[in-house]
Amino acid sequence: MRSTWQLLLILCLGLVGCSSTQEQPTQQAATSEPQTTGDRSPLATSSVPDDFSVDITILAAEEGPRAEARNARYVLFPDGTLRYANLPGRGPNTLPPIVRRLSHRQVEELWNRVRQLGLTDISRADEVRNFRKVWSPWEGHVYLFAFTADGEYWNFTRKVDPGQELDPGLRSFLRNMAALAWAKDDADATIAIDPKRYDYGPDPYAQYRKNAELQAAQEEMTDGN
Repeated sequence: MRSTWQLLLILCLGLVGCSSTQEQPTQQAATSEPQTTGDRSPLATSSVPDDFSVDITILAAEEGPRAEARNARYVLFPDGTLRYANLPGRGPNTLPPIVRRLSHRQVEELWNRVRQLGLTDISRADEVRNFRKVWSPWEGHVYLFAFTADGEYWNFTRKVDPGQELDPGLRSFLRNMAALAWAKDDADATIAIDPKRYDYGPDPYAQYRKNAELQAAQEEMTDGN
């Protein structure tokens, strides 16, 4: 009889142990719910958006020596295609030729630069306007910056009179774009390196050209007789 009670007691203890082990994963799952922290604003992300693009127009009444003081157009497409032109009359309604295609890393570095300079803060941007209605200034410079990212569009417009300078953030970013587009300052452009010429010996075709000239002279003499 005592052995029967001992067997029942062992079975009950085994059932209690099994139930406690089954409840443990449930408790762990309840305490492992995802936590939502941090800024999830689209423009706050460090990864470059798929639709990130840049459109810059510089309208100058009188061009200066530096790249950011000359008439120019910079256009960066989301696929990394960079277009640039430095010619008077290149307004916002023109599309400059392709100068290069940036790598994904270069585009990402440029996007991070935009964020570092505070140019992704849409609250600081100017009222959206149609750049095609902007005329070239009679004096000074007009700068038109347009950005697209995460489905958002915003722009900055600046009129810089003679003797004044562009905002440091916009100017710094414009210098970055000029470097990527290989747009040099006049001081850098005047530095020229003499080409290194190699002497490959006499012209191998010189004798053939001489024979042709002699033959042509003989034919003229024959025709004259």
